[in-house]
Parts: sequence; C-alpha cells; structure tokens
Amino acid sequence: MSAQESFSDRVPPEGQIVDRAALQASIDRAGARERCGFRRDVRFFDFEANGKPFTQAAILFVPEKPLRVDGRRVVLIASEGGSDNGRAFVRDNEGRDGIGPWLASRGVTFMTLCRIGRWNFLSDEELGSWRDVPLGARMPVFWRGQKQHWSPDTFDTIGAEGVSSPTGSTACRVPRKGSALEAHMLALTPDASMQGFEAALRNTPELGDASDRLLLYWGFSTGGCYLWALARRVAPDGLLGYGTTSLPVAYFASRAVTDDFKWLYDPSAFRVRERGANDFAFFNAGLPAQERDRLWQEVLHAPRFKSHEDTLMFFNVAALSETIARLWNADFLPDDVRCRGFADLLKTNLDLCFPGEHLRNVSVLELFGADDEILPPQTARLAADVMRPYTKRFRQAFLPGLHHSVAADHAQAFGSVWLDAIEAGWFSKN
Repeated sequence: MSAQESFSDRVPPEGQIVDRAALQASIDRAGARERCGFRRDVRFFDFEANGKPFTQAAILFVPEKPLRVDGRRVVLIASEGGSDNGRAFVRDNEGRDGIGPWLASRGVTFMTLCRIGRWNFLSDEELGSWRDVPLGARMPVFWRGQKQHWSPDTFDTIGAEGVSSPTGSTACRVPRKGSALEAHMLALTPDASMQGFEAALRNTPELGDASDRLLLYWGFSTGGCYLWALARRVAPDGLLGYGTTSLPVAYFASRAVTDDFKWLYDPSAFRVRERGANDFAFFNAGLPAQERDRLWQEVLHAPRFKSHEDTLMFFNVAALSETIARLWNADFLPDDVRCRGFADLLKTNLDLCFPGEHLRNVSVLELFGADDEILPPQTARLAADVMRPYTKRFRQAFLPGLHHSVAADHAQAFGSVWLDAIEAGWFSKN
C-alpha cells in the first residue's frame, strides 16, 4: 500500500484547501476524545554562550494520561510567533484555552520554548508579562540575573523604513555602540538560541528519552524557522505546521521569485523592531475598531518586539555575517569558541538557514489558514518546494476560513487535524 493510500482518510490531500465537512469531522473526532488532567509548569534553564549569560524559558504541559502511538509517548516542542513569548499558547486574547492545554488534555506532552530575550524575568506575573513596561522602552531581557530593564541611554529609537517585514512596524531601537546591551545582543547568535533550546530538551525529564517518545516540532510564524533549525541539532520524528515559516533560505526563495532581493541586504544587525498597534491591526483588519482596541490592551502582556529573529528568519545574510564578524572581533568571545576559527563560527550559524541530510527521516505536515495574512498559499507552496526534497514525506494543506492566528477556534481546528495525522501514523510509520 502506498503512503498516499495509507493515510488518505486522516491526512489532508496535498496542496488543497481542506473540505469544510472533512475539517468538521476531524474537529468532532477530537471533541469526542477522552480528556485527562494535566499540570503546567514554567521552567528556566541557565547557560552561557559566546561569553555571555542567557536563560531559556519554557512552558511545560504534562498530561496525566499520555497519548501513545506505537507505544511511544507523543511529545510536541513549540516556539511562539514573532510578537509573543509563548503565552498565546496558554490562553488566547479572549482568555480561552490555547493550544497547550487543548493538546495536553488530549494526552500530548507539550513544551513551548520562548526565544531568548522575550521573557520578562523582571515581572512577577507567571508568564513573564511586559504589560507594565512602556512599549517604546522594551528591549530584550537576556537572563534572569538581569537586575533592571535597559535604560534609555543604552539605545536609540529610529524609523522602520526598509525593514523586511510588511506588517506595518513604525519604530526600531538599536543599542548604542560600546554598550553592554550591544555586547549581549552580539552574543545572541542563532547558534546561541539553539543552545538554549537544547538545554531545555536535555534537562526536562518529563519529555522522556528518544526510545520512549514520538518527538514532534512546531513553530508558529517566526518560531517555525527556529524549530526547523533545531532539527539540525536534535532530530525529531516529524514537523507539524500551522502558520509556520520555513527555513530562511526557503522563505527567501518565495520572495526571490518575485524578483525582490532586498532581504539579503536589510541592515537588521542589532535592531529591535517594535510590533506596535499598526502591526496588530495588520493581522486583525476585519475586527471593528473598538474590539481591536480592546484586544490590543490584552496583547500588551506580550513582548511586542522582534530582535535577532528578523535577521535569521528573513535571510538577512549580510546582517548575519556582519554580526558574526563583529562577534569574532569582540574581546569577550571565549577561547573555546575562538579556537575553532572564524570560518567555523560563521558556518555554524549560516548552516541553520539551510535544509540537509538531517531531515531525511523527518515527516512533515504543514497546515496554513487559507486566509493567512502573511503566509498565503502561494508563499507557502514556494517554500515547500525548497524543503520537500530533503524530507521523508511532506504534505501541505490549507484550512478554510482560518487566518494567521492561534486563537482558540483556530487551535481546535488545526489541532484536530494534527491528532488525526499523528494517530494515523504519518510521523511513525515507514
């Protein structure tokens, strides 16, 4: 029996918009599943990279009755969208359960890894809220030993003209030359981000070991390129997708086909891009203004900025190379990094932008909202064409009426399709 025949009744057809009746049947199956209790923990993992301290934050959901497929516990590792820190996976802007509790109550062990700098360790709120920090003063908090937010004399505010993102950002902030902020931003390379993710995977016993788990990755939006990159370091059984950016070179290919090559030269090194009200309106244009304003107050708990993520995700390869070269010349770079040489430092980080042989045993199911505002079907298909040849199997489909969102109604829909595919063996069968 072919792979197509084996999974035909539980995995959406390739490249198509899923039939509404089929999607509803999947939602109904998920709704009829036995539920279980779960516990939620916030975990911190301290480590050093490139001569600077960092703390990896994670939110963990552990079900009382784990879902098993072919005897292995289903474990999903995630990372958040570009304006969030993982709290949207806990509850959406309306206060409804997010994808984390939704999956955990159905037996999936779920852990989201907050990208470094986005968790406010100076907040007393459980999920690292930024609500009490003025939007125009928000800068990355790199580790839980940091005693205060960065003072205004450590950075300058500039315009957002020419940034790679089309979502309406109006301001950026850059560290002042020679500041401690600049040094810490310099040390936070893509490789350093992977070290944080790996520290969480290695030191969370609830995830089990490789022989006892079906390990899956998912990154929402910006988080996608980071989980694809993590697969180079810790190979999963599969990659799930919903609203997921691909590896940087694949995302760039979707832009290059339009004869637009500006991403290569975007000077994003050291830049923190504010995700303000205009950006929020880009993704919520269909809401009445009063409703949008109300939700905006809720999303201010999230960091609402991007820093190092833009440089990697948009394949700003000139800025990435500049950052690595400046790091190489920094006096704080440790000897154990320097002894491997400049070329190794640059290549280690650039390699994270590309697919390779490490994906040959990885199965992929990418879902997108058919009405996704930033990753429409054409963009998704072009990126998939880059990635598909490297994987064990690759399927892409589009869910009708859904947007670039992890709101509870969306999570129920894509989560239901995920569960069908997982139990059908898409990620576990040869």
